[in-house]
Amino acid sequence: MGWYPFFIFILLLSTPTYGQGTERSQKQAKVIEQRTQSTQRYTPNTNSNDNYTPNRRIQRTYRPYYYNPYVYGYTPYWNPNRNWDGRDYIITTDNNRIQSQRNPLRVSIGVLSEVTTQQPTISPYLILGGKTFLMTQYHWGGWNSFPHYDNIYQWEVEEWEDEFINTQTQRREFVIGLGTTIQRVSPFVGVGFPTITKWDIYMDETYTLSSPRDLGYYSINERKQTKANIKLGMLYGWERFEGIVQLSLGDELRFGIGLGIKL
Repeated sequence: MGWYPFFIFILLLSTPTYGQGTERSQKQAKVIEQRTQSTQRYTPNTNSNDNYTPNRRIQRTYRPYYYNPYVYGYTPYWNPNRNWDGRDYIITTDNNRIQSQRNPLRVSIGVLSEVTTQQPTISPYLILGGKTFLMTQYHWGGWNSFPHYDNIYQWEVEEWEDEFINTQTQRREFVIGLGTTIQRVSPFVGVGFPTITKWDIYMDETYTLSSPRDLGYYSINERKQTKANIKLGMLYGWERFEGIVQLSLGDELRFGIGLGIKL
């Protein structure tokens, strides 16, 4: 009789553990079952009356676009040969047809480069609008590929007698502009916000601050300056392409030229 209470105590302790193990295995089985069902292919009911046609073609409304080539030049400011909007472009002199429709969106992208005596840049540009359009550009040029130290002071470099190499310049600039269209020519004006970063480059002959792969060059004295300038430019459009020239007036005189494509 002395062992009977001990066995009852052991049974009470083992029952919750068994229950927990059973619950875990049941849930694992449910997970496996769900994964198995998800891998099975779905077979559609061929007897259903849902009028489903697998290769049914989408019918689009025919919306031709009429334009007068004598209003904006030999070809309009948009591309009359584009087909992504599903419309045909038809030449007409009937003002009733032209005025009763919505003008297509003017979209063009391109690349231009600004050259100067200091830091040349390259920039993609985007044009959106119609006869009046919005232009955005983002210029970049130059970089510092050498290790930079903001904990090294000029007097320390002078004590080390490290050789001064040059000053690296990086230019980043966002431009937003507004223009209009006069036949093939589209003049525009914009505002640029350049951020100019400069570093002084020195050479460490011990190759401690920089590896031999970088020629021992390292940089200190990082400084940034944000300015603003005015952009004056002009676009000249052909049937599918356009050329761009641009003059930047501000911290320095910059001249840009580029080429774009009409979408």
